[in-house]
Amino acid sequence: MKYETEQNLILNRGTFQIINKNDVSESLKDKNIKLRIKFGIDPTGSKIHLGRASTIQRLKDFQNLGHTIVLIVGDFTARIGDSSDKLEKRENLSQSVIESNLETYKDQLGKIIDISKVEFRYNSEWLSKLNLDEIIEISKKFTVAQMIERENFHNRYKENKPIGLHEFLYPLIQGYDSVAIKADIELGGSDQLFNLLSGREVQSYYGMKKQNIITKKLLIGTDGRKMSTSWGNVINITDNPNDIYAKVMSVKDENIIEYFILATRISDKSIKEIEKELKNSKNKAIMDIKKLLASEITQMYSSKEESIKAEENFKNTVQDKNYNLSSDIIELETSVKNTSILDLVSNITGQLPSKAEARRVVKDGGLYIDNIRVLNVNENIILKNDMLIKVGKRNIVKIKKI
Repeated sequence: MKYETEQNLILNRGTFQIINKNDVSESLKDKNIKLRIKFGIDPTGSKIHLGRASTIQRLKDFQNLGHTIVLIVGDFTARIGDSSDKLEKRENLSQSVIESNLETYKDQLGKIIDISKVEFRYNSEWLSKLNLDEIIEISKKFTVAQMIERENFHNRYKENKPIGLHEFLYPLIQGYDSVAIKADIELGGSDQLFNLLSGREVQSYYGMKKQNIITKKLLIGTDGRKMSTSWGNVINITDNPNDIYAKVMSVKDENIIEYFILATRISDKSIKEIEKELKNSKNKAIMDIKKLLASEITQMYSSKEESIKAEENFKNTVQDKNYNLSSDIIELETSVKNTSILDLVSNITGQLPSKAEARRVVKDGGLYIDNIRVLNVNENIILKNDMLIKVGKRNIVKIKKI
């Protein structure tokens, strides 16, 4: 029964698209087949957020079935930068930044999967040895039209925003990773589909069997967009338990079920029951369901005891507005440059449950930025390093720019 449960999680839980589903399904049924599962990490940030963790959860399911997880650290590809979801040309990362971002990755991954059974590879191992002849030959498998048709490139082209020629190389050399490690299946987010398909094309060029692909749905961040370190709308798995709990509580009601599906290990049966309850619920019941979600996620990355404490802290400092009970300053890493006051308070910091609540707090004179009271709900603010954001008598957030 457990074997069938793992298969179902891999094939159906939060899945966006599978190529080739029949082949994947048959491979999973055969206990004698041991697959090599590829998952790439470009170290563009130092922390793993819930969106990325939701895909890593599927790696755990593969691991439970005895398959080999190959984690590719993109120390070479990070120098180019993946533009799959970027509206601007991405800045290249220096080697020192890459190394710094990777320092705690293994510890973070260990919260989800068994690190001792993971095959870690750095793609500079083979990509730094690729010669120009091979790159030219591989590039013949792709066309400029294919690249320009990608939504982000297409939009940037229409808006006369620069597209670096090197950005076209990213999917080609990322695809070569699949050749180097002999991948059977590659996992990634739905926004990575083009890159993952490139792996199939490059494998084909080298006469290898094409890898199958599993893409997962993207988790929505605290501001309603895709969760992304670049946008600062993330809930990191290394965040303080109080922060994780409070940020989950700030998630929009319409995204609650997606969070249960993508970010928890709660059974599908239980989620269906929760979904039914939500449809017939009033505000109090919705709050209780959201507390269950926050507790479940907080517990996954800390402990049951810490989850209980975080719930009590949320009740005291947010629900009961007893701000004096919390003297801690929460540090928030973000790359957001400027934003509206309401987005800052309700979405980016995740400290208030809605824009309506943020609007009320501002109008009541309860918002301070660097000890200056802010009363204009329509104001835009430029975020600065060490900027201190307070609500009432409580210190809430200190901004840390990345």
